[in-house]
Amino acid sequence: MKLPVCAIFLALLPGVSLAASTSGSVSVQQGNIVYVAPGGATEVLTETGVDDAPVLSPDGALVAFTRLTRDVDEAHDSPAVRDLWVIRLNDHRATRVVIGKPEGTEKPEQVLADADSPRFSPDSSIVYFLTAASTASAAVHSVRAIGGGQRFVTLGNAFAVVQQGKYKGALLVEQHRDMNDQMPWDPEVLVSSTGTKIKVVGEDANALQKIEAERK
Repeated sequence: MKLPVCAIFLALLPGVSLAASTSGSVSVQQGNIVYVAPGGATEVLTETGVDDAPVLSPDGALVAFTRLTRDVDEAHDSPAVRDLWVIRLNDHRATRVVIGKPEGTEKPEQVLADADSPRFSPDSSIVYFLTAASTASAAVHSVRAIGGGQRFVTLGNAFAVVQQGKYKGALLVEQHRDMNDQMPWDPEVLVSSTGTKIKVVGEDANALQKIEAERK
């Protein structure tokens, strides 16, 4: 999904990232999560200096974000380790729903290093996120917003959750393909919430908008 030019500019500023909805918005200020209510009131939710990638749930009740626990290990070519947290806005109760682990010798679908890009399901009950599965591809995992039930969904280097339309609740995932002697291909692939392929959409910057416009 393309962001407005002003949002892209702000997201590129050091220490600042944005995620917004009609229920308010969340941002990062020097590694701390900040919530801005629809009326403009601002509240700092965390003060660790190592938090990132916040996203507000569709129902406006929760914020998911990542917390750095170990930086990139360049000497061993190992990615950063981040935990995944969810905080309730009504009482500020924060729950660590995924504990990040250093990359080891496990299968790509079991890697929980470098958790990033959390996104909520339309009903706000599930959080999807990326992990550094392998050198060839990242992976999409999911976990319940209240914690528990963490599982691998599919390989992919980026994704979006379909929030409306015929495929509401499905995921649109960018997946890498090696096409023999041809140039690599990175099509958008529509998969179910459990990772079952629905259809290959292809390379299309407006794929999410088109998918959400489809009706039954």
